[in-house]
Amino acid sequence: MNRTDLLNVDREIAKRSLSEFVQMGWPVLEPAEVYKHNWHMDALSDHLMAAAAGDSAMNRLLINVPPGTSKSSKTSVFFPAWLWGPFGAPNIRFIGAAHEQGLATRDNRRTRLLVESDWYQERWPTKITSDQNEKTLFENDKRGFRQSSAVAGMTGKRGHFVVWDDPQNPESANSDVSRETSLRIFRETLPSRLVDPINSVIIIIMQRLNQDDVSGYILANELGYQHLMLPMEFEPHRRCYTVVKPTHFKSEKVRGRYLGAKQRWFLEGDEVPDDLAPVVERLEVQEVYNQDPREEDGELLFEDRFPRSVVDRDKKVMGEYATAGQLQQRPAPREGGMFKTADFEIVDAIPHVVAWVRAWDLAATKVNRAKRTKGASKAAFTAGVAMGKTADGRYIIADVNRFQENVGKVETKIVNTAGQDVQRYKGIRGSLPKDPGAGGKAWATTLITKLAGFSYRATPEDGDKVSRAQPLAAQVENGNVMLLRGAWNKDFLDEIGLFPASKYKDQVDAATRAFAELVNAPTFEWYVSGDDDE
Repeated sequence: MNRTDLLNVDREIAKRSLSEFVQMGWPVLEPAEVYKHNWHMDALSDHLMAAAAGDSAMNRLLINVPPGTSKSSKTSVFFPAWLWGPFGAPNIRFIGAAHEQGLATRDNRRTRLLVESDWYQERWPTKITSDQNEKTLFENDKRGFRQSSAVAGMTGKRGHFVVWDDPQNPESANSDVSRETSLRIFRETLPSRLVDPINSVIIIIMQRLNQDDVSGYILANELGYQHLMLPMEFEPHRRCYTVVKPTHFKSEKVRGRYLGAKQRWFLEGDEVPDDLAPVVERLEVQEVYNQDPREEDGELLFEDRFPRSVVDRDKKVMGEYATAGQLQQRPAPREGGMFKTADFEIVDAIPHVVAWVRAWDLAATKVNRAKRTKGASKAAFTAGVAMGKTADGRYIIADVNRFQENVGKVETKIVNTAGQDVQRYKGIRGSLPKDPGAGGKAWATTLITKLAGFSYRATPEDGDKVSRAQPLAAQVENGNVMLLRGAWNKDFLDEIGLFPASKYKDQVDAATRAFAELVNAPTFEWYVSGDDDE
């Protein structure tokens, strides 16, 4: 077989399979990295190819997979190059968006490197125009282009394919403001960026971060997206079905209804719970195929890259809440919320060696805001958590002081508590939040002044409530946080067990601040609690 014949074979193989194209082109972009193939990559390929083929059922596609499973490389790098070359549509206009410009530009640049490579050009000659050849936008001589954009700046150009890869930064996924911004862009901006409102394709691909993220909105509102959902560990009751026939394993066509809000398919003959029956009965019956060949509960998605030892290690660090969203694509644990109350050990005595912090969550700013917007007259809660770090690296919450008072009484109670703390917890330090804005900073300064003689400091909050709580949640999950038995236990456990869906979050906020101070502040004095302690 001569060189021309070999090139023709490559062209035909790549035309028939995006997955094969990725494997062929991988060394061009990753010459030092060994390619590891897995069946889920074939599933991604099947769905992207179906969207390219013009199937009307596939012009809205939602893909939820864990991080590190080649979703960006497949969808945002190789797919646009496949459309221009093997698929034979160099006129395609492709917009790739991400939550920040840097990530979108990265994938745009990698697509350009692939298209301009000798390997690609020998098989699919494509001329990139000299007057439009940039990292963020390059165009070919058939007027097809590949553009990168931070979604917030996605204006002007329109695409045949608009791919939104990770709509939201994981660090801000639980920020109401950030999440609502992403949803507004999804609702108001994406639909207007299409060349053809009828046939152009929108693809959302992401790891799940919050119940109310873009994926959650799509599923809850039944927006007609085909949903390819592949969790890190298989859960049989959440088996994934779509209208696409798999190429990587045998799958029979079945009929069923998809309740997106529950991420659950009800096939013909399945028993539907009474409380869901009215909702399920009104859903469209679809002819679909199983997309997940796994059978055993807990079976891993990509064992060659993420073996059991690695998954278990990462789950231990991430905690249950992050694991449920980012790995399992169901951003709420099977049992409750971010914290399991059973993971707290309740003890009757304080361990002998500890460093102490009393951290506060202050109500004043929240009270003023509530009065302005809701006419509230009753003060919000203020909470102070006394937490210690033991010699063996565990943590104990010894006291929670929680009350509803006006600003003047809040200040008095905090000062009185500081006086009691120095008698009970040797070497204790205190921590106050410094809310943004002049009012919050001024009040923090006032409190620090009134606490003269005590070791207190005020620092601003960093990130949203859920992100701040995740390090503490990981320690709780691993059995490293104790509670000293007391009358406050029930209220504390009730709140933290429902967090972040709890009505109040003051005790969790205070506990999170105390934990962060113990972990991050290098200046705390350590002492041995002994006979001199009462």
